[in-house]
Amino acid sequence: MSVISEIDQLEKTILQDISTDVPLEVLERFLTLVRESGSEDERTAARFLAQYLEKWNIPHRIHFPNIYLSVPKKAAVIVTHPGSREIKAKTPSCSVSTGDQWVSGAVVYIPADEADLSDAFDPLAINKYGDVRGKIVLTDGYPVSGKMKELGNDGALGVIFISPGRYIHEGTVGVVWGSPDLDTLGEEPQIPALMIGKQDGLDLINECQSDTVTLQFQTHLDEGWFECPLIDIWIEGTEEPDKYVLLHGHLDSWHQGIGDNGTGNAALLEMARIFYKHRDKLKRSIRIAIWPGHSTGRYAGSTWFADQFGLDLDENCIAQVNCDSPGCRWATSYEEMSWMSEAQELCQSAIQDAVGQPSKGFRPHRAGDYSFNNIGITSFYMLSSSIPAEELAERGYYAVGGCGSNIEWHSEEDLMHVADMDILVRDLKVYMTTILRVVNAPIHPFLFTKTVEDLIETIEEYQAYATDHYSFDMVRREAQELYLALEDFNQQVKELQTPSILDTRVKKANEIIRSLGRELVTISFSRAGKFRHDLAIDMPRIPDLAAAHLLSSLEADSHPYRVALTHLTRGQNRVAWSMQRARKLLKTFEHDGVKTGSK
Repeated sequence: MSVISEIDQLEKTILQDISTDVPLEVLERFLTLVRESGSEDERTAARFLAQYLEKWNIPHRIHFPNIYLSVPKKAAVIVTHPGSREIKAKTPSCSVSTGDQWVSGAVVYIPADEADLSDAFDPLAINKYGDVRGKIVLTDGYPVSGKMKELGNDGALGVIFISPGRYIHEGTVGVVWGSPDLDTLGEEPQIPALMIGKQDGLDLINECQSDTVTLQFQTHLDEGWFECPLIDIWIEGTEEPDKYVLLHGHLDSWHQGIGDNGTGNAALLEMARIFYKHRDKLKRSIRIAIWPGHSTGRYAGSTWFADQFGLDLDENCIAQVNCDSPGCRWATSYEEMSWMSEAQELCQSAIQDAVGQPSKGFRPHRAGDYSFNNIGITSFYMLSSSIPAEELAERGYYAVGGCGSNIEWHSEEDLMHVADMDILVRDLKVYMTTILRVVNAPIHPFLFTKTVEDLIETIEEYQAYATDHYSFDMVRREAQELYLALEDFNQQVKELQTPSILDTRVKKANEIIRSLGRELVTISFSRAGKFRHDLAIDMPRIPDLAAAHLLSSLEADSHPYRVALTHLTRGQNRVAWSMQRARKLLKTFEHDGVKTGSK
């Protein structure tokens, strides 16, 4: 039997063990709990999952990190002119809490950018605020805009977000990733935020267009350090047990949160059961983590884990895989997946083989407990399958951030009807097939030539923005030389696909592949540096060079212009230095007397 057919048979054998018995039990129990981080229900949920692990004798620990949370409790909005009425409202996590004090003022409406209303996650039109000092800003979209701080700096009293549809969706306006440190203390918005329903929002918009609208509001939140459970599961491989894939998802929820992320917890537990049952067939290890603090801590649980185990992750983690919102109703498409460039071929082939469907993946957003970019860990998957685009259009659904595109996301209606066990089985096949191929492949299945292709494309784009104001020739040259060295390396390791994982040449090749990630993932996704966490705002490609966009809008030789040039020079140095380090890594790989990258 060939190696490929052996792998195929192994995958079939393991996938045949997928059952919905335990996932259904998890969802039925979670339906009785509100798994808010820091709550007794969250601890109950953790104990419930741990009982299965204990029964199955799966090695695990429950950590109890102290993490910083901002937990919304209630909000009130009363229109005082024209007329007097109360509007149903919520407040997002990380809003300023007014307590029992009423904040009063006139309302100014700032519409979303009509050129792209689909981008409800960043709704405010840039540089179109007008005079907001002493005003309450009304705008469209979810409460996750990075503009909250700017509006506060401009003197706004608060911001009211209009939900795009029938539900008021819970969320956060926080920009600090994880618990704060001295670098991020004080970065959170300094004004309150609220959310109201679409019809109430439309009524206010109409009134603003014909009259002066005044209102008063309150926000109530619990903020502070909470001890929360974090489940850490270890399934040891047989040949290289110190190296592992980190598979993870969040425990906490808004309300019952069946589709986000009850189904993810059910999937993680089922994968733990099956992988442990077949642990004798795993060549490397699988570490499964179930986080608290995803929503009200802005990924505080996974960030704590990255902080506590940072050196181990740097040394031993092959890849990290997020499991959020699998197995949701009508979510039959894999056209909206997330993966880093080097994992594209792996993911697309695994999805095709597992469920017989094509897939598309995109650069991962700054979201989804991707708390490991600063370490430089190759990552794939975030949200799982989704409702096909044409069906979304037929249903008139707007964009949401989970639940397989079901609009019950982050609402009280995210209940059992959102889950679909047949789709959960399909999604489990996708996750397990991909993970098995990473832990059992002799050579880590990541192609960094694709990563460098994307880096070169980005550099060319930034050069076009910079025109003759700045030259990226140095970093472009380094990227091109790195690409050639990677092609040479890939060609040489092809014949190492069949030897044992313990072969010294295989181990050396894999060490280089992991180290390439530590260099290239970091410069692609992070500007804060090793073991520091960037803010929870959208991260541009090669963030050290993204200021190229600014140059054409600045007056030549002005102070801001010179500052931008200085910033780009420092950034180019860092990016070029990382690429040089990557090339030096490749030169250390020798096979048949040929040194990779030597010309």
